[in-house]
Amino acid sequence: MSYTCLLRKINYLSKKINVYIVGGFLRDLILKKQCKDIDLVTNKKFIESFTKKVANFFNTKLIKLGKNNETYRIVLNNDIVTNIDISPLNGKNIKEDLLNRDFTINAMAVNLRNLNKIRQNIISPKNINVFKDFKFKIINSVSTKSFLLDPLRMIRAFRIASELNFMISKNLLEQINANSELIQVISYERIKNEFFRILSLNNASSAIKNMFKSGLLENIFPIIKKMKMSDKIFYYHPNGLFQHSFETMVAAEEIINNLEKYFPKNFYDLKDYFNKNNSVFSENVTKSGILKFAAFFHDNAKPETVKIEKNNKIHFLNHEKLGAENISKIMLLLKNSRKDIEEVKCLINNHMRLSNLTRNSDITLKAKYKLIRDIKDNIPALIILSMSDWHSYRELNKFPIKMLKSQENILGELMYFFYETKKEKPIIRIIDGNIIMKKFGLTPSPYIGKLLKFINEKQINKKINNTEEAIIALKLKFKNLKLSKE
Repeated sequence: MSYTCLLRKINYLSKKINVYIVGGFLRDLILKKQCKDIDLVTNKKFIESFTKKVANFFNTKLIKLGKNNETYRIVLNNDIVTNIDISPLNGKNIKEDLLNRDFTINAMAVNLRNLNKIRQNIISPKNINVFKDFKFKIINSVSTKSFLLDPLRMIRAFRIASELNFMISKNLLEQINANSELIQVISYERIKNEFFRILSLNNASSAIKNMFKSGLLENIFPIIKKMKMSDKIFYYHPNGLFQHSFETMVAAEEIINNLEKYFPKNFYDLKDYFNKNNSVFSENVTKSGILKFAAFFHDNAKPETVKIEKNNKIHFLNHEKLGAENISKIMLLLKNSRKDIEEVKCLINNHMRLSNLTRNSDITLKAKYKLIRDIKDNIPALIILSMSDWHSYRELNKFPIKMLKSQENILGELMYFFYETKKEKPIIRIIDGNIIMKKFGLTPSPYIGKLLKFINEKQINKKINNTEEAIIALKLKFKNLKLSKE
């Protein structure tokens, strides 16, 4: 069913009620862009009966949204449309409603009865030149009160600009700068949904940079103030930790956008990795968004953990662990799901691991298997994060090009090894705790688990293949322990 066909059916159900297409859906129709959500408005007096009629017609559920349950969502989830949102007019009539909209390119409407000639029948306030802003690809606010009505619109401005490749006007940027502190009154969940929508875009870093320049970013994440103010003498980047963190995110985005360039052997595997199974995350959160978020905040705890030795050597002991905890608290506030938080924590907590493994030589087979066992399906994201961390220094010439290329090659081979390992048959256990206890006269304890882990590692590395060889390996282990004690 096409948009037009679906809207005609809704128009038929509306009968004599005035129902208008508004907002992002109408904007994207004009720009010939795909939009999965339809926005409609109608008179508050008729909204409940009308939305029930539409929901019954499509045989689907109806959800009430907003603080006052004034907006109705009809969930379709088909190939054309995900949701139809129907709201009451915000004003006495449609023109008054449009004056309360966020941006000029969204301040237009079309009556459902005029579907055949949409462009000729667009309604917009007299003082707003909608098509001028479309022509010059500019985001402008409808009024100076726009952000007072809903401060979340400040984040939305950057998101829409990135989605459409539009520019935010100088006036609008000044308004955001003047009102950036107002974002603190918005619920964390609404902020999270908009922010992660930005991170899911392939040009998110540009939006994040502009949000930082406007002062909005540090009002959303106060931890950025610490990152920004941390002493620059501790970091290679001229503008300190914040610059390194931002450049790491930029590098992560560049790698995700060019997977075939960096991982030619696993391009299709990684394409699936980033495009499939995003439903496991919370609303508007994607695998690429998770990785960029982790990249941006991977070193957030460095200001708290910096230590200067007597020889003037600088250390950031356990900054990855503390950083993971810091971000976990922030994500809990944002109402991210447990799955969202676990993935970001895993990436931040382990982001030094690959750097340490790849600094001097190839990664040993034993280390590869241990890494896969510990990190599991987060291996591809961790590899890209590690590569991004190194790439953040490219413009500074901190590392020789040869060293960077070597690190890329090692990580590329690790990515290939991971996906080849996934194709292997699962390892069948060749010994269990009862056999070990019976054979060696041991009692139940955590030590039995350590012995099983020891056997599992031997098996993974193809050093042993059956129960008899497992028992021989354990005998040798006990013998060596006895000798070391003597």
